Amino acid sequence: MSLHNLSLGLFAALMLAACAGTPAPKDEAVSTEAVAARKPATPEPVVGEDKLIAAVDVENSVFFPSSGTAVDADGRRRLLEHAARLKANPDLVVTLVGHTDNLGSPSYNLAIAEQRVNAVYAVLRSQGVPLIQIRRYGVGSEQMGLGCKSAQCRRKMRRVQLHYGE
Repeated sequence: MSLHNLSLGLFAALMLAACAGTPAPKDEAVSTEAVAARKPATPEPVVGEDKLIAAVDVENSVFFPSSGTAVDADGRRRLLEHAARLKANPDLVVTLVGHTDNLGSPSYNLAIAEQRVNAVYAVLRSQGVPLIQIRRYGVGSEQMGLGCKSAQCRRKMRRVQLHYGE
């Protein structure tokens, strides 16, 4: 046997040995009861979500449905109160900060946050709030940290928050 044939045989044996792995485990029969027992009935809130939810200033927020950018009746009612407050206090300035949940890409979330801010801005302007009293800022989901896992938490994150200053 030549050295060339020997090296080819050795190479082939090494390649086969490298490709061989542990055999796949056999499928185990799993009862539906066992699967059901492993699944929680309702998702548990993630640690930290309670803090995220508690940090939301509900009175100074307008909430939106998933992918929604229109101000609903409750949001409009709340904004009418804010408009009256701003018109009564001409030195008061509000910054509209748009937030989103953690679903979607960062660019999508930033775009939808800006659309929500613009919707809130339009309602305030339609009520006669001067331009000089309104600032706009869309942050999307970038300030949420690890984000929400539960639907309840995500609902609270989809908002425009009104921050007052002078």
